[in-house]
Amino acid sequence: MRTAQEAIQYVDNNFTIKKFNSPIGDYFTPWMKELDEEFEEQQHKVKRILKTLLNSTRIFTVGKGRSESMAGATGMRFMHAGYEVYEVGHKYTPAIGNDSKYKDCVLGISGSGETPLVVTTSKIAKKNDVPVTGISSNENSQFVKIAGKDNIIITKGKKIYPKDQVPSEHEQAINFLQTKSEIKALIGGEMFLNSVAEAKGITEDYMKRRHANV
Repeated sequence: MRTAQEAIQYVDNNFTIKKFNSPIGDYFTPWMKELDEEFEEQQHKVKRILKTLLNSTRIFTVGKGRSESMAGATGMRFMHAGYEVYEVGHKYTPAIGNDSKYKDCVLGISGSGETPLVVTTSKIAKKNDVPVTGISSNENSQFVKIAGKDNIIITKGKKIYPKDQVPSEHEQAINFLQTKSEIKALIGGEMFLNSVAEAKGITEDYMKRRHANV
């Protein structure tokens, strides 16, 4: 397995955007293609986020509602990859940024970028010199402003229609509330994990050994 510095060097020399546009049903394939394009357009942000993750030993995931589930799913995979991972708000989550033997970072997911828990966590993290990264659909949100626009991937969420327009039955059927943002956040988190695993030389066998067995 590569060290953090070796992995960062690997990203600098070998980084490519992972494509997730394989068919997963007619409903969601356009979203995956759109996500590929968004990651490609924001490649400089992706590399910055990957370096933050590679430099970290502990990851604090944060979100609320379904976004919390997506952040938690991403965090679980990073745990399998060897990180200490905590979900903000859970009973056993420690203080952030107050122990020099750890390198902490926050990985937040908020479609609106205004979720109170995500915003508050980001403020506390920045106060303690802890980098904040993540995914949002609102580039003008507090979350993005606090974290820094180069640290948050912006994805297109649910289209907002004028009052005199109605979305198609197709869109209503597959994009209830913020489903589009949430699915993109889940896949985006997997893209982060896959790139980190590749950069560090982490194998599936290694991750299987860290998978829960109780």
